[in-house]
Amino acid sequence: MTASEQAERLRAAGLKATGPRVAILDAVERNCKHPSAEDIYHELAESHPSLSLSTVYGTLSAFVKAGLVRKLSEFDGRLRVDGTKPPHDHAICRMCGAIFDIEPNLNPAPAAPPELPGGLAVLEIRVEYDVVCATCTPTSI
Repeated sequence: MTASEQAERLRAAGLKATGPRVAILDAVERNCKHPSAEDIYHELAESHPSLSLSTVYGTLSAFVKAGLVRKLSEFDGRLRVDGTKPPHDHAICRMCGAIFDIEPNLNPAPAAPPELPGGLAVLEIRVEYDVVCATCTPTSI
């Protein structure tokens, strides 16, 4: 996706299309490994020397609120995001924190009620599996 297309996506989501935001959105969408804010910062630090880690955190939070990226469960306190477009579920290794994309058709999610008690509107249902990955699984199991 070009920088002008990224900028248009930001504007369509109600965000200003600044240079750092375009770069961060591009970095998140190119990285299929569910990057942390630190990963994005380190990737962009050389080409964007004025970029700070706090700017990356704030930008990712704005992207989550705008629906441009999905926030994933935190492992060791680090914000991790997913910029992959097609809906899918995730499996997260409890040992190392690796995150794996899982096709949503593997196990159909329950139908979402239109509203939860207290007037909570349901936006979506996500499935997240707690796993131990093949790398972390002891060979004796």
